[in-house]
Amino acid sequence: HRLPMLHGRSWLRGPPPALISVGHSMQPVQKSLKNQFLSAMSAGDFALLGPHLTAVDLARGDVLDFPGQTIEYAWFLEDGIASMVIASRDGHEVEAGIIGREGLIDVATILGVTKSPLRCFIQIPGHGYRMPAHTLAAAYRASETLRALLNQFAFSVLIQIAETALSNASFSIEERLARWLLMCADRLAGEEIAMTHEFLSLMLNVRRAGVTLAIQSLQGAGYLESRRGRIRITDRPGLEEFANDAYTALR
Repeated sequence: HRLPMLHGRSWLRGPPPALISVGHSMQPVQKSLKNQFLSAMSAGDFALLGPHLTAVDLARGDVLDFPGQTIEYAWFLEDGIASMVIASRDGHEVEAGIIGREGLIDVATILGVTKSPLRCFIQIPGHGYRMPAHTLAAAYRASETLRALLNQFAFSVLIQIAETALSNASFSIEERLARWLLMCADRLAGEEIAMTHEFLSLMLNVRRAGVTLAIQSLQGAGYLESRRGRIRITDRPGLEEFANDAYTALR
């Protein structure tokens, strides 16, 4: 699926047609993978998953999970970032968390959940692999070591969601922006993030003008540079110190 644009609000209505580019299904070499979850598991556990992995190219706006629809696949990003968003009945949206090459989408698969309440979509394009959700669930039941690794990742997602709730309730827009940029940089191969002010306003659940002012404030402090559609962190230690507990409260 790919998100339709509706007056700048791109995920308020039903699922668009499937457009995700699917590549080859040849089993990847484990040691060559960038996905930290796949590369960290034992060779035996990878043998359970590897034959079922299919390469995918993921564009900004591609929908991986849609609320109320059956979870068909588990997704493993090699690069790029996916956003997990929850919406109220009136269309008000809040980002619950982000997932990159550190793990997989959707961890609900291993919990016996067949339909996700979240919308998960690609916010920074990249590529990765997908496999049938039922195959991952079967491997989870079959392997104690894989089960332990998946449970550990599921807990890390829970912690991130808790941190997001704390950040949204307790910290300034500038601190929340700093946290979000640091989290993105953690999942990318550099300090430059392709992101518009409009998209940031959706992710942080604030008005675009507020995001613009926050970026100007952090840029004035020397923590980052902002150019059209791109933000580059120029002083990571300084940005981490500024974000403080918004970024490190539960770490």
